[in-house]
Amino acid sequence: MLEQRVATLESRLSQIEAKVDRIDGALVRLEPAIRDISSKFSDLNSRVAGVEGHLKAMPTFLQLAAMLITTWAAGAAIVFALLRATHS
Repeated sequence: MLEQRVATLESRLSQIEAKVDRIDGALVRLEPAIRDISSKFSDLNSRVAGVEGHLKAMPTFLQLAAMLITTWAAGAAIVFALLRATHS
């Protein structure tokens, strides 16, 4: 009776060892893939930082509106100055 239990435990232990060996092999195969993913994420981080820098460098709506109004006002001033100079 005890010998049968020991035999059962030994067979289960061999099954567990086989599964652990398969898991170990799978982990060894996954390690390079994980490193590759890590390098791709670092590349993605640098690209996102570049895009973020470009977005921060863009003028705001208020700045664009101020530039538009300033340009229009300068153009109008030139037109009025030329009209006054030619009609004097």
